Order: sequence, then C-alpha cells, then structure tokens
Amino acid sequence: MATQTKTTQLSDTECLRRQQIIDEARTSTELEGGRSSDEVHALQDRWVRGELTWQEVGAEVRRLHSSSADR
Repeated sequence: MATQTKTTQLSDTECLRRQQIIDEARTSTELEGGRSSDEVHALQDRWVRGELTWQEVGAEVRRLHSSSADR
C-alpha cells in the first residue's frame, strides 16, 4: 500500500462513530445489490482504527479500482 500515516489515537466514541458510518455505508451498498471488495473493507477498517485518513482511504480505493475516467 502506497499510503501510510501514523496511527491517530481515537476516543472510543470516535471509533464507534466511524464504525457506524462504515456499517451504514456497507448496508446501503448491499441493499443496492453491491458489495465492496475485501481490500476496500480492509481500508475502511483501518480508517475506523485511525490508521488512515479518509483522504488516504479514497486515494487507495481509486488506486485499487481505477477506471478510465481516472486516467
């Protein structure tokens, strides 16, 4: 993985808030008939733990799943 940052110490409340955001996003995607890749799930989990910023998650998702529009 190209992007690495120092883990940010998050409060339990912030971790729970982030987990709820991810759970809701995954549920919404599944209700629409989709599913994020295991790699994207791993990136999301790292964001929940404070290991990546949301911008880093986005950059890695674009790298993993680039489209012709990204080129």
